[in-house]
Amino acid sequence: MRRRRWGDRLLAVAVGTVSLWYAVRWLDVPSFIVAVAQALVPVAGILLVAVTFVAGASKRRRTAVVGAGVSVVVLLGALPFIVPSGRAAPGPDDLVVMASNLQYGGADPAALMAAVQTRGVDVLVLLEVTPGAVDRLQAAGIEHDLPYAAGHPRPGADGTMIRSRYPLTELPTPTFPGEVNLSQPVALVQLPGAPPGAATRSVLIRAVHPMPPTDPNLGFWRASLDGLATWTHSQSDGIPVILAGDFNASADHPGYRQVADGLVDAHEAVGAGWVRTWPQGRRWIPPFVHIDHVLAKGLTVTDAGWQVIPGTDHALVWASWR
Repeated sequence: MRRRRWGDRLLAVAVGTVSLWYAVRWLDVPSFIVAVAQALVPVAGILLVAVTFVAGASKRRRTAVVGAGVSVVVLLGALPFIVPSGRAAPGPDDLVVMASNLQYGGADPAALMAAVQTRGVDVLVLLEVTPGAVDRLQAAGIEHDLPYAAGHPRPGADGTMIRSRYPLTELPTPTFPGEVNLSQPVALVQLPGAPPGAATRSVLIRAVHPMPPTDPNLGFWRASLDGLATWTHSQSDGIPVILAGDFNASADHPGYRQVADGLVDAHEAVGAGWVRTWPQGRRWIPPFVHIDHVLAKGLTVTDAGWQVIPGTDHALVWASWR
């Protein structure tokens, strides 16, 4: 009896603890511990379902009922990432956008260009692109596939570029109060095939790379996401908008959900499941969080995916748009 009582208590504490951990996704506080807990919310959801199953199998009925109730919330929250929604059939004129964080310019240029060519990428957003990385990408053929460029390479993590198959115009990058960002250029890309009566067909691309949620950047991180949301939702409906890059936030961070509100998250829309873009290549830590995204307003997604390439701790992400 004593052993069973201890088992009851342990399972009850486990269900309560993991339920609170899952609930932290709604806590909008600029804290490193909170940000990490939010990044691991999918793990909390899996643990909650597992502990609930153990409670039910061992006939701890009250604990199992509580766990089942919270598990329903978890499963309903996961459903949009599993069941495709609002996806169009792929077509020959789809616009393919890819984003890759090169981790201080160290990503394998041949592997990246192979991914660009395999996917038929029209616009490539490069984060943490250094002058040396540009030289290596040029040797790998980026000028042939994506000859037009906006943004600049820089040493360290601050270099960001938009490369395009089609002509583009770099626009001023606004900064809102409280923002301190890594480079986030904006470009207007002129697409071929303007409809009758229209002079051009274009799409607005913004590279995304806010500060990470680490001390002393926590306030800047949250303000950067606020500013990005303000800029995105202030754009007119006449020109489609695409955001692509390393958001340093997942769908379990309130700041990301604020940015994505009213936009199409490509991987969610195609039901890609638990996408884990970071950290790649760590010996003891498996990838666990989806912080690299492609979002759009005024377009319909037709496909999306992600791919690990050597030399960087971020998987690249891509999406095709009608």
